Amino acid sequence: METNKIYLGDSLNLIPELSDNSIDLVLTDPPYNISSKNNFHTMGRAGIDFGKWDDGSFDQKEWIKLVVPKIKKGGSIVIFNSYSNMGIMEDILTECGMTPKNMLIWHKTNPMPRNRDRLYVRRSEFALWAVKDKGWCFNRQKDTYEDGIFTYSAPHHNIRIHPTQKPIPLLEELLRIHSNKGDLVLDPFSGSGSTAEACKINDRKFIAFEKEEDFYKKSLIRVGL
Repeated sequence: METNKIYLGDSLNLIPELSDNSIDLVLTDPPYNISSKNNFHTMGRAGIDFGKWDDGSFDQKEWIKLVVPKIKKGGSIVIFNSYSNMGIMEDILTECGMTPKNMLIWHKTNPMPRNRDRLYVRRSEFALWAVKDKGWCFNRQKDTYEDGIFTYSAPHHNIRIHPTQKPIPLLEELLRIHSNKGDLVLDPFSGSGSTAEACKINDRKFIAFEKEEDFYKKSLIRVGL
């Protein structure tokens, strides 16, 4: 499979085509299975009704079983997801031979509004970092400790391609910590192509998969492929 390409297709079909022990880092954002109807349209926002691709039917385990053999010894996986799915993912990663290391936190400076008299605003999203065997890459970026908290604004809803699009600077920082220049990064759920774009900027090779044709076409334009 060629590098520096986004492929149209289901990751469950495409991951098996990758060579075993070929991926340095998996950095991805699969469906969370959290979509629900809401009244956010009154605020001019879509809220968390993301569409059919996040209708609750996504299998959080199967793709992990497929992808772990493709990761090199010393490689890492960073998976964004809902806090409610983290236990499931930690269990299956451990079962597949990975070692979960930390829960990472994306602290949003512009969280989605909610009824502030009845609910906490959701200012954080989470990612799980796990490693395969020993000798994993960890390039400290700060003069002090890395605390696993990353503070960035979410892409504005009027300009983003994908409803759960992650900010490029957030992905760039994760790439710099968990991979080196020239490493091969896999994103099995490419969406708007943000991981691919961050890889281009930071001299990493990438392979990305996206099953929704509309997102796929828009991401090709965005990434310049």
